[in-house]
Amino acid sequence: MHRIALLTDFGNRDPYVASMKGVIASRCDAPIHDLTHDIAPHQIFEAAWFVRIVERWWADGTIFVCVVDPGVGTPRRIIAVENDGRLFLAPDNGLLSLIEAHKIVSVEKESFFLPGGSTTFHGRDRFAPVAAAIANGTPLDDLGPRIDAIEKLDYTPPSYGDEAIGGTIIAIDRFGNAITDVERARIPFERFALHVHYSTISRLATAYEGSEPFLIAGSMGTIEISMASASAADVLHLRRGDRVEIIPS
Repeated sequence: MHRIALLTDFGNRDPYVASMKGVIASRCDAPIHDLTHDIAPHQIFEAAWFVRIVERWWADGTIFVCVVDPGVGTPRRIIAVENDGRLFLAPDNGLLSLIEAHKIVSVEKESFFLPGGSTTFHGRDRFAPVAAAIANGTPLDDLGPRIDAIEKLDYTPPSYGDEAIGGTIIAIDRFGNAITDVERARIPFERFALHVHYSTISRLATAYEGSEPFLIAGSMGTIEISMASASAADVLHLRRGDRVEIIPS
């Protein structure tokens, strides 16, 4: 059974999300779920990382409709991507560049769009009806031609070495935990320290306790810079995109 999961930067105070849900619900019977609508406006990388983290927990047949689209109305493409039974709809702006794509289609057939749609709200007028069509059984190949490549984010994956590991703070959650992209399971050192800016954190923890910053393997399997009952990001002046280095200690 298909289900539709929505991710946007629309928030919930405006009529945008409700309009998308109305179009989908009027065209198919698939359940509609909210992943989040609190992506910061226009923050494509934030959306890309969110999708990468959560998609593994959703069952086959899920249609992820991801609309963070600062280029709406421009010639940028809408793409449909298939990966291990899950389907993704998004603007071709890098949002899906962290998802492994087994099939990619450029969504071009206007018969699937709402007639008389606007140039400023493709979420309602294009993404929503296309998602409903897929939920009703439309094959991806009916939406448009296959393509071989999509837009990629300007992102450098972690470098794992025998003496040092380089990584990036890829997200800061609402608790102020600075989440890196360095996988704990791939760190070869028994004891290690993390350098970021002018700070060095060497305390390793398995729970949120103590008054000083510490390193912890978070629920995503990556190293996080954290504090108990405080924002490590605020205390250490950390931001998404900051580079980190991990070395033996």
